[in-house]
Amino acid sequence: MLAIANYGGSNMPLSFAQAGETRKILSLQGDDTMKQHLLDMGFVAGQIVQIIGNSNQGLVLSIKGVRLALNRGLAHRINVA
Repeated sequence: MLAIANYGGSNMPLSFAQAGETRKILSLQGDDTMKQHLLDMGFVAGQIVQIIGNSNQGLVLSIKGVRLALNRGLAHRINVA
């Protein structure tokens, strides 16, 4: 079972997560088109996401068993716990 990191119950943007952490998606920010784009990629509230790598350009993630790269701008629109 994966352990989910907890920052004292506080929420944060996914862009602040560190490599090796596992987080739970809480909500998405942005207009309807942006939210739909993130939903289409699998970023759904309640979904668990694992951060595999983190650099200045973006994040490498594993979500629903699929690895993908996400730039910091998009990662900042995903709220996680």
